[in-house]
Amino acid sequence: MHRRVLTPLVATVTAVGLAMTVGACSAPDDSAASSSSVAAEPSALPVTIDHRYGTTTIDATAARIATLGPGDGDTLLALGITPTTMVPFSDPTEKTVIAPWNEKALEGKEPVVLGQGSQDLSSVIPKALATNPDLILAVNNAVTRSQYDNLAKVAPTVVRPEQYQDWTVPWTASTTEIGRAVGKPAETAKLISATEKEFTDAKAANPQLVGRTGAVVIGSAGGGLSIYSPGDGRGQMLTNLGLEFPASLQPSITNGFYGSISDENLGLLGGLDKLVVVDWQGSTDALRANPAFMNLDVVKRGDVVFLDQVTGSAMSVPTVLTIPWVLQKLVPQLAS
Repeated sequence: MHRRVLTPLVATVTAVGLAMTVGACSAPDDSAASSSSVAAEPSALPVTIDHRYGTTTIDATAARIATLGPGDGDTLLALGITPTTMVPFSDPTEKTVIAPWNEKALEGKEPVVLGQGSQDLSSVIPKALATNPDLILAVNNAVTRSQYDNLAKVAPTVVRPEQYQDWTVPWTASTTEIGRAVGKPAETAKLISATEKEFTDAKAANPQLVGRTGAVVIGSAGGGLSIYSPGDGRGQMLTNLGLEFPASLQPSITNGFYGSISDENLGLLGGLDKLVVVDWQGSTDALRANPAFMNLDVVKRGDVVFLDQVTGSAMSVPTVLTIPWVLQKLVPQLAS
């Protein structure tokens, strides 16, 4: 299953050849692809960023920044920078990237929407390059070597840190990397500290959650469900609240950041202290109608949190904008 599109029908990220010719990009539509930049902090630039494919040196403040990963744009918005492009968090057919957590930060501006960006990156690269970026950020995406090489020919390009797998970069690491790339490390550190305080305050107010076991799942169309690893964005939300992913479920994680559990094996979830179910196009209704799921101890105790599709999408990509918004909805239900 692909990370940002929450449907459990897609099991892998397809590496598609880059169908574009460098230098053949059309001029940007300034009405849709406008970008804003903010002056870098003193001595913050030039900076060299280490990442999966080597290093990228950024010499000066970028005026037009294209973001190619879900959540990458949120970090820029929090820093007062509007990117030329953004990838929506969930539905690839979305025509907007405006969401409840970033609406104020966008202030009526809307970057070019890269609807298929998390599902088929190659297909949206020409659209991103048409905005004439002078910096490309693709930290929260699965970027192939050939895609990176072609992007780097156009503008300095930053991808995920080497030490993390695709789709499992901790939100603190991705935020730090993006903040350094735009020359605002000190302001970014303050944003991270303020966001970490949201988790600290939530744990202090609900100590009964700390050390308990928990997991995040979504119903599958063919029965059973998908379960997310603690490294996935959804899993990160729980571990940052002090919950622990049990070792007994680790073998279920077979695809990097998620795995599948059939109806016959749903009993594996019965011993959880807390279970979070995120919806995708009615998948939760199917789970509620599944006797094997409804008979789990954790369900019968009422220790299940059901989240709607929008909240689940926000939870899938923890950012300094989504985290406070999600916690307001998630924590009261977990605590009860």
